[in-house]
Amino acid sequence: MIYGAFQLAEDHSLGFVLTAVVICLVAGWLVGALMQRTREASPAHRYRWLLGTAIVAGLGVWTTHFIAMLGYRPDMMLSFAGSTTAFSALVAILIVGLPLALTPLLPSWRVRAIAGVVAGLGIAAMHYTGMVAIQGCMQSHSLPLTILAACIGACGLALASGLPPRSATNRMVCVLFTSAVGGTHFVGIVGTTLRHVAGYDGGPYENTTLSVFTAVAAGVLFLGAFLTILTAQRFDAQEAAHTTVLRTALDNMSNGLVYLDNTDRVRLYNRCYLEIYGLPPDSNLTGLNSDEIIEVVGDRHGWTATRRQQARMLLETWRQIENFTQFDYVLDDGRIMEVEIRPTMEGGTVITFDDVTADREAQRRITELAFCDPLTKLANRRALTSRMEHDFFPKQRFKLLLIDLDRFKQVNDTYGHATGDQLLIQVADRLNEVAGPDGFVARLGGDEMAILVYGDQEQAIAAANQVIEALATPFQIDQVRISIGCSVGLCCTDDACDAGELMQFSDIALYESKRKGRGRISCYTPGMLETVAERIELETDMRTAIERGEMHLAYQPVIALADDRVIGYEALIRWTHPTLGMVSPAKFIPLAEETGQIVAIGAWVLQEACRQAAQLPSNLYVAVNVSPVQFRSPLLLSQLTQALAQSGLSARRLEIELTETAIVEDGRQIANILTAIRRLGVTVAMDDFGTGYSSLAHLRDFPLDRIKVDRSFVATAETDRHSMAVLEGITHIARTMNVAILAEGVETASQLQLMRQMGCDAVQGYLVGRPERLKLIESPMALSA
Repeated sequence: MIYGAFQLAEDHSLGFVLTAVVICLVAGWLVGALMQRTREASPAHRYRWLLGTAIVAGLGVWTTHFIAMLGYRPDMMLSFAGSTTAFSALVAILIVGLPLALTPLLPSWRVRAIAGVVAGLGIAAMHYTGMVAIQGCMQSHSLPLTILAACIGACGLALASGLPPRSATNRMVCVLFTSAVGGTHFVGIVGTTLRHVAGYDGGPYENTTLSVFTAVAAGVLFLGAFLTILTAQRFDAQEAAHTTVLRTALDNMSNGLVYLDNTDRVRLYNRCYLEIYGLPPDSNLTGLNSDEIIEVVGDRHGWTATRRQQARMLLETWRQIENFTQFDYVLDDGRIMEVEIRPTMEGGTVITFDDVTADREAQRRITELAFCDPLTKLANRRALTSRMEHDFFPKQRFKLLLIDLDRFKQVNDTYGHATGDQLLIQVADRLNEVAGPDGFVARLGGDEMAILVYGDQEQAIAAANQVIEALATPFQIDQVRISIGCSVGLCCTDDACDAGELMQFSDIALYESKRKGRGRISCYTPGMLETVAERIELETDMRTAIERGEMHLAYQPVIALADDRVIGYEALIRWTHPTLGMVSPAKFIPLAEETGQIVAIGAWVLQEACRQAAQLPSNLYVAVNVSPVQFRSPLLLSQLTQALAQSGLSARRLEIELTETAIVEDGRQIANILTAIRRLGVTVAMDDFGTGYSSLAHLRDFPLDRIKVDRSFVATAETDRHSMAVLEGITHIARTMNVAILAEGVETASQLQLMRQMGCDAVQGYLVGRPERLKLIESPMALSA
């Protein structure tokens, strides 16, 4: 190999070799520039650049070869056949230049590399075609070196062609092209042996034509280089002008922008980008790579080594993004940047930063208003629904506790809404303590709250008891001490198929708790929904039952024990439903009291009882039960007066029956109402005495005309000495206070005899007579408006 190198230096003129190398470098540089232009040119102008690339590449190879050959073997007189020499130039253009010219248009690097291999083999083809043009000597070629020469050319141009666009710079293409051409030529020359042919008479003047051709080709190449330089200068000037315009536009953007090229270096950035990271306006980041930028920013803000490493990892993550991506990024000072990552076709990355701190705060506020109760800061109904729907799929086991505060309306009415608001805030705090970090507390509106308890039935019941206990503890608001309570209804996800049904079932359970009384906990059980639906249907039908003539009065006689004659009747309401048949008063009266319909129904009962009683003999009275709800209504006195006036019934013939439940609150007000009723001439009886809130103080404080002993004492007096003692005591007290006493529920002769012996004034019950319509006076009358 060393011998070959010495032989190569000995067989060549150094000046010609250097000239050939310079021409090859120029050709390689031109080929790289033209390939770049081909890649960037529009389809309409691309073919001009293709043709130029093919010619320059072919002539570059051809010129390099023959200039080197002009300085080869100065000891021999070589001449070249003109036609073969010209043909070798065509071979160079077609086999070397054309494949190279096409490579920028080929999408796959593998296909480009194959085209480069063809062009590299074309260098060898052109070389040995040019060698055939030598005249006056005999040639022999070393096969291994010939193969090596062809491989050098193929490898060199395969690399030059297969490079990705971002790496195929003019310099790289020039180096690979020159290496391929020079390597092929000089390795091939080393393996070539020339022997002079005796008798050949040639001279230097015979190479004049070849010299002219090579000079012309070299001139074309250098002219191409000159024009390319001029064009590049013009483009540089245009680029500078464009850069000025671009810089003006960039610096007036409201967003920060930085462009990293395929080598991870900054090529573009704007003033807003510098401001975002607190860098001086005169900072020059052009050419810095990402690590250097991190160092600049880190030095500016005093970042630790750990913080710098975090920034490097983050930036590396951003650079791995292959498609357009948008996300929020929080800076160290709390500002929120909306970052957009846009990879470019050249392998670079454009990153923009938009300060959206105010927008995100506004969005957070909107979300808070949409999903948060502004007073208590608890989640609202929408947030609760969203949470339940989210936890249903995939289904998680949790229970919904609905909480309704007791006496909250009284707090608002007594102390004002400001105090009520403070109370709700303190209630929210206590519920948060009960729920703990794993629970979820919401305010649904007004005084209704909710808690999601994640766990089983036992945990939910325990949480509900804690809620009852927590809210039963008095609240201190300013100088006011307030005691309230709550009712709780709960349902599990196992009992419901979705969030809406869970809310419905929990609400039904809460309704059941409130119906039973304060401070109660009710769990939803199968059948509750049907029961509520039945109650709602019954409530709806009850609103029009009177108008449809479905309700009527039945009368149960009252017998005076002194002479066993009928002295009056108790009017009892009955409802015959068109589909349900006879509905028990024990079923619809409590519902009417709960819904408030009892006021209207009670008014109709008064009117109808008075109308029918007016047709009875004048020595008979009628007793009408008045519900506690109706009794507390301010309409009661006017209803009484109207019923008496319209019927013409004497007031002394009407008796109002009240249970002790109706008179347990506000004794003074109750006494005033009873006094007003008696002033009308209407008598007042206390019904079911001895049960409920019985108190002897009622006999003392309230004006009463009659006491009706509850049927439970009558039924057990014969066998229970305690019941007997109560009956005897009540009878004695009534006689002492000059109040008539009536025993209810007399059903046997022995009971009747016992009541006579005890001194009761009157009795009623199935033994005396069952409730029946008064046939002779029946004329149903609808309640007037």
